Amino acid sequence: MHLGITGPVSTAQLAHLLHLRPGSVPPAGMGGVPVNNLILELHKRGFQLSVFSHSLEVPEGKTVVLRGDNLTIYYGHYRPRARHRIADLYAAERRFIASAIQAAKPDLIHAHWQYEWGWGALDSGVPTLLTCHDSPLDVLLAARDAYRAFRLAVAAIVLRKATHLTTVSPYVADRLKRFTRNPVRVIPNVEPVGVFDRFRTWAPPAEPSVVMVNNAFDRRKNVTTALRAFRQLGRSYPGATLHLYGTDFGPGEAAQRWAVRHDCARRVAFHGPLGFEALMDAIARHDIFLHTSLEESFGMVLVEASAMGLPVVAGRQSGGVPWVLPGGSGLLVDVRSPEEVAGALGHLLANPESVRQLCERGRQNAVARFSPGVVVDQYINAYHHVFKTAESTSYSL
Repeated sequence: MHLGITGPVSTAQLAHLLHLRPGSVPPAGMGGVPVNNLILELHKRGFQLSVFSHSLEVPEGKTVVLRGDNLTIYYGHYRPRARHRIADLYAAERRFIASAIQAAKPDLIHAHWQYEWGWGALDSGVPTLLTCHDSPLDVLLAARDAYRAFRLAVAAIVLRKATHLTTVSPYVADRLKRFTRNPVRVIPNVEPVGVFDRFRTWAPPAEPSVVMVNNAFDRRKNVTTALRAFRQLGRSYPGATLHLYGTDFGPGEAAQRWAVRHDCARRVAFHGPLGFEALMDAIARHDIFLHTSLEESFGMVLVEASAMGLPVVAGRQSGGVPWVLPGGSGLLVDVRSPEEVAGALGHLLANPESVRQLCERGRQNAVARFSPGVVVDQYINAYHHVFKTAESTSYSL
């Protein structure tokens, strides 16, 4: 089967599957860890994959094609200025996706995100399964700006066009009901085998290290509460350290500047963004995973930490988080309260036996619900459904 995939992807995470010339510098892509992970697992299953995406490094009007065995990536230009993209509702980006799909002629498209990538796929005329990774209205409410308002408008258009829909959690499925009358199937994000292979049995640390991963220092991610909570924790555990990874969390960047101004930088390490494999290695070295986001559609880092055997502290009212971490597989608290977050961290450090039970439940939850075999089987079933109900009957698995 020739399967097309649209969405943001990372060349680095897929490079070992591509025939890249030594010394060449291909486009980096735009990230998209959930999409990369799914591509890796589908490739293992023997699918012929064509990926249609964008990169800031591709010149306007050009297409860069990267090829491997059963994998081809088509990169088009992505306009760097948001105001240019939203002025015409991503028309140039959408045209590239649609035209590249029509030229490559895949049997089916699996489109990720209900924005430019989903719209371009639907315009191609090829049967399309659309996976929604967030709730656009809740994203706007959490970070109110013109760009996200236009993104909401794009999402509303795309969701009215789409017939076959999945999303990553019941929380998002419920939020999408106002935009579509079609059923929305819940299929979670997939975690690769390598994440599960980093498991280690938890042991009480002499000097505990807490780790956080976020890709924005904003109200929605709510890291200021975590920094205030860690300052409180330090009064009882002066040897504890907090390690922050992701965009805005490097040395001298927004998070550190805020922490210095508010006397919250003591024993806090600001590492910044890392590639996927390096980030997974980094998470595995720490003792507790903390996630104070106020709104989360899914939260892949929660699954990754649990799969590695780390206890997770996260928000009990933070969107999809309680669904990802049910039944005591994570310690869920009110993440709006620095006192409650600090108390949860202190409770874990003072009760190692309960932490071991928490870690065991978290690991079991991750394996049973988010491992590659479980998730990819659900997507393949969804592909069958799209074929069965598509207007054209000339496609078959």
